[in-house]
Order: sequence, then C-alpha cells, then structure tokens
Amino acid sequence: MNAYIKPFFRIAFTAVLFLTSYYLFAPPSTPGGGSPPACWPPPCVPIDGGITILLAAGAALGLKKSYDYLKSDKKVEE
Repeated sequence: MNAYIKPFFRIAFTAVLFLTSYYLFAPPSTPGGGSPPACWPPPCVPIDGGITILLAAGAALGLKKSYDYLKSDKKVEE
C-alpha cells in the first residue's frame, strides 16, 4: 500500500507546484480592460427568494433546538 501512496503524493506535489508557479508568473492583465458590469447601476444584488428560504430555515432550526432543549432533562429548575 505504501508503494502506491508515495508516487501519488510526488505527482500531486509536482502538479500543485507547477500550477502555482504558472499563475504566479503569468503576465498581468491590461488595465481598464474587460466587459462592462452585468447590470447598471452597479449595486445589483439579487435578494429575493433565497434569503427568505434561508431565514425560514434558520427560524425552524432555532425552534427545533429550543423545543428539544425544553423536552430534555437539562433544563434548570428554579
């Protein structure tokens, strides 16, 4: 098993080293180049259905955690 692991790590290390050096020594891009923004004016953040689902899931998780805590024997008796 060890005979198969050493060559794999040697090849993986060489690949990572090659790719890293390729991106480090790549020529810089031209200044001011590129395409215009996808929408105008620039603050175009699509906040619609996704944030609502995320908030609902967080609320449901919080309710379940509090329900489980109240059902357990760990609650503090006053």
